[in-house]
Amino acid sequence: MSADSRDDYLTTAEFERLRRRAETYREDLVVALAGRVGLRAAEIPRIRPADLRERERGGRSHFLLTVPESDDVRESGDPRERDADIREAYVPRAVAHDLRKFANATDVGQRDPLVDVSPRRVQMLVGEVADRTADLRDVTCRDLRQHFARRLLAEEGVPPRVVAAVGGWASVQSLAPYLEDPTPAEVVDAFADDARSAAPRRTGPPRSDHRADARSDDLLACAGELGEALADASTTEDAERVACERLADAYRAVWVCDEDGTVRASAAPEGTDGVPADALRGTDLPDESASEAATVDSVPGGPLARCSVAVAPLRSSETVHGLLCVAHDSFSSADRTFLADAGRRVGRTVTAIARKQLLLADTGVELSLRTTDGGVFLVGASADLGCRFELEGVVPVEDSLLYFVTARGAAVGDVLERVADADAVDDARLIRDYGDGALFEFAVSGESVAPMLVERGGTVRELSAEGGVADVSGVFSRRVDVRRVVEAVESAFPETDLRSKRDIEEPVRSAATVQQTVRDRITDRQRSVLRAAYLAGYFEWPRGSTAEELAASMGVSSPTLHNHLRKAQQKVLDAVFDDPDTRGATEFSAGATDGLDAGRH
Repeated sequence: MSADSRDDYLTTAEFERLRRRAETYREDLVVALAGRVGLRAAEIPRIRPADLRERERGGRSHFLLTVPESDDVRESGDPRERDADIREAYVPRAVAHDLRKFANATDVGQRDPLVDVSPRRVQMLVGEVADRTADLRDVTCRDLRQHFARRLLAEEGVPPRVVAAVGGWASVQSLAPYLEDPTPAEVVDAFADDARSAAPRRTGPPRSDHRADARSDDLLACAGELGEALADASTTEDAERVACERLADAYRAVWVCDEDGTVRASAAPEGTDGVPADALRGTDLPDESASEAATVDSVPGGPLARCSVAVAPLRSSETVHGLLCVAHDSFSSADRTFLADAGRRVGRTVTAIARKQLLLADTGVELSLRTTDGGVFLVGASADLGCRFELEGVVPVEDSLLYFVTARGAAVGDVLERVADADAVDDARLIRDYGDGALFEFAVSGESVAPMLVERGGTVRELSAEGGVADVSGVFSRRVDVRRVVEAVESAFPETDLRSKRDIEEPVRSAATVQQTVRDRITDRQRSVLRAAYLAGYFEWPRGSTAEELAASMGVSSPTLHNHLRKAQQKVLDAVFDDPDTRGATEFSAGATDGLDAGRH
């Protein structure tokens, strides 16, 4: 996007649309730091959680962010030199909340880089988000800073001297391109005594724009509160309840229901639980790629008379856990996009809760499936190559899964060529060639059996494929509706049969205390990194994978990967060597990693 013309500046609506296309918390934070705080691409990697400071003014909290010109400035021993090269940026409340939440979720230390990537990678992250946004393909960090300046000056009426200070512009003159030229009428009004005394000074956009901006701010605040509440939910019922409660601050009524309209949770007037069922009749739900909720006709009568209803699926990847139905006087495009995002947030939370319940449970339900469906890429590959594949483990990363698979009976080159051509596989690489077999890593984001089980809260225990036949077993919490799991797999892959379903009990191991420590102390991100490193042979000698290869597979920088690995290892080793009950547990890899490595066998 070029900024040579004022018509090319990002509008507020375009910026919010761009931000909604972020698929990770890191992407969203990078876009917000550039477009709402005014940081340059080179400044974002320097920010640390300790740089955010809170100040009280007028009974409200305000947030300032210390922005050093370089890392050397931060360490300077001369206060005058240091202060001259540090500015204070203003951080909106919602962005400050997201910054702290990101730091906590990713276990970033107060004095560690918040976004531990290079400035070039920051630019790439913005570009990747823009590529997902229609008509905004060439947005850069510079475009986001320009939007920041123009929004403050032209829409919010912030004095240019303040904008220059918080944004790091050398002078007020630097902001001239972002200021609108006054019209003749505005010039006359500015100098007419009677006009100045009779009419209030307007420093912002027309009132309708104020209302739109206020609504956007309300939705952003609601999104922040929803995310915070979902992070504390420990059961599916909790997640559905808090979703209704938080959204009720912005809408007339909210329900979470089954696909037939049966209400499971609500924050709505009495006597309105039948509204979702009525609204869903004849309504086509948005597909998985839709960015907005669907809206239906007005409610005919009762407490919600003439309200419209919007419907969004509670979706986690391709899995729908239910429906979010919302009634309000009307829905703007921003509302529909927000509700689609809220549905995805609740859906992902439900999946995460199911996984956690399975990890903490001592009993579960094991499903054993057999498939000859060629749509399962390992089935097709084993038939074409006449070889055997055996899954060593699965690690969820971002929007895909890393399969660690041993192949026997086929040449390495043939396996890489055949598997890499599969629609479900994004990338394939050799980890180690043993001569009689080889260990591979496959990045899988398309439709396959293991992702379907994982997205529904299961853990894949075994998966092997030979001669066009695959056997798969997965374990689920008792809270999961396994019938729906089986139906979903059979619908996607018709040549699949359920072989057995049985209740199982997890054996009590001698390293139980270590397992509990792992579950309680390390974060999900640390667990994923540690597990991926173990499965990829990072701890073997010679190593099966380097840190750089692991970092590339997981979509993080090498320093970030090392940071997570060190912290996770320290916590696990603390449990092994410091706890008297676990000092005799020497078989760590065989027993204590069950919570980390449920798929390895």
